[in-house]
Amino acid sequence: MDYYNALLAEKANTQVVQTEQDDGSIQTVSGTGEAQVIQVLILNEHDTPIEMINVGEWVTLRITAAIHHPIPRLVMGYGIKDRLGQVMYGTNTHHTGQVIEDLRAGQTVTYNCRFKANLGPGSYSIQTALVSSDTHLVNNYEWRDLAHIFTVTNINRHHFAGCNWMQPRIEVSAQ
Repeated sequence: MDYYNALLAEKANTQVVQTEQDDGSIQTVSGTGEAQVIQVLILNEHDTPIEMINVGEWVTLRITAAIHHPIPRLVMGYGIKDRLGQVMYGTNTHHTGQVIEDLRAGQTVTYNCRFKANLGPGSYSIQTALVSSDTHLVNNYEWRDLAHIFTVTNINRHHFAGCNWMQPRIEVSAQ
């Protein structure tokens, strides 16, 4: 599906590169290369990079991009996918009203996305997108699948099943 997604955005000057990772998975990177994600980190509350997250833990997803050519309008998007490639959550700076305009070659842009990791235990990946609008079909500077891999564990929550943690308030009455 990642390769198919890359082909949808394929236009002149766009490359699609697939690379086998150490674990045997295939990373797909596509785009014109005018901007490029150079670092993806998940940080804990002390700004320390972590690979293992506790269910419900506050984290910061830090994405740093390098600008290689002048870009009139930059939108950064990210998605969190489960081990099967299903998107658990995704958004972009077009939807949040945080588009950056008139970037010059040589600049870097850092995005800090803070959220509560209300995900179920398991393995997840971050997918990133650097585009000009709300979709990668117009100007796809870079789309990177498997940009970062992390694990969610359940250290201190009640056992639950599913892909997200929604702590309920359960009221019980017996008559």
